[in-house]
Amino acid sequence: MRGKHLGCIALCLVLVVGLACLQAAAADKPKDYPSKPVTIQVGFGAGGSSDVGARVLAEALKKVIGQVVLVENKAGAGGQVMWTDFKNNAKPDGYNLALVNVPQLQTVVFDPTRKSLFTMKDFQPVANHVQDPGAILVRKESPFKTLEDFLNEAKAKPGQVKTSTTGIGSDDHLAVLDLARKTNLRFNIIHLQDTPAALTAALGGHTDVNFDNVGGFLPSVKSGTARILAVMMESRFPDLPDVPTFKERGIDLISSSTRGYVFPAGTPMEIVRYMEQSIKKAMDDPDHVKRMQEAGLTLKFMGVEEYGKFLESQNERAKQLIGMYRK
Repeated sequence: MRGKHLGCIALCLVLVVGLACLQAAAADKPKDYPSKPVTIQVGFGAGGSSDVGARVLAEALKKVIGQVVLVENKAGAGGQVMWTDFKNNAKPDGYNLALVNVPQLQTVVFDPTRKSLFTMKDFQPVANHVQDPGAILVRKESPFKTLEDFLNEAKAKPGQVKTSTTGIGSDDHLAVLDLARKTNLRFNIIHLQDTPAALTAALGGHTDVNFDNVGGFLPSVKSGTARILAVMMESRFPDLPDVPTFKERGIDLISSSTRGYVFPAGTPMEIVRYMEQSIKKAMDDPDHVKRMQEAGLTLKFMGVEEYGKFLESQNERAKQLIGMYRK
């Protein structure tokens, strides 16, 4: 009898704990949210690596939250057009997310010449999604077969080799400046609106070398219309085993575009937490993982606190680099 009594107690405890877990899980989902589509705003053009990553996540996220997730492009000024509109018009009700690109966000906020109408405090961090490593690309007809070919030409023709970026203060722009500083070379830097525009210019021969991210380059590389000369990583990119890093060539150049999502400041924290966990679940979806790998986009999840600290940690670095290109 005693054994049966203990067994009943144990069973009751299991049921109580299980019920508590179910209640806790249910409490994580805010009441009546979401009850309509959620929109992700992207400050860069359709087809670029920022846009591709957001659209892949949107497909996985809708399965988690049970609502359609829309992606809306508002390109211009390296993300500033969209972030300004987001600050002015997005309601803090959980139905508007913005993609933020680091270090672009900080360089817009802290560069006084940009006259930003928003600050870092206008955004509520939710979660990080991608850390897309930097790289340099040339069209297939380019005479530059190696990184050394490019650098030797720049040395022979100071300020004449045309290098394109996705905008002033972008991670690509900062990478060009860092390379110039570390090699004592000068480039003719041409700033374009976004990844599609910069890639089109490079493939069309209007620029010599395109500084951007691996995610935006892979389709052109796979199709044979372009090649990557080097990646800005600690070690080689898994899908590009034959492409060297800058570090292998004696240049300590590490750069990436880190992309995550924010709500407008003032969004209820229960909604913020729910979306944080929903993005995590979406990122773990096998189909999402596969599609991101195919796009050459490296996943890097950071939750509310970690992502918030990361954003803050980039502020001082951005201020220093702004000083370099505003001299």
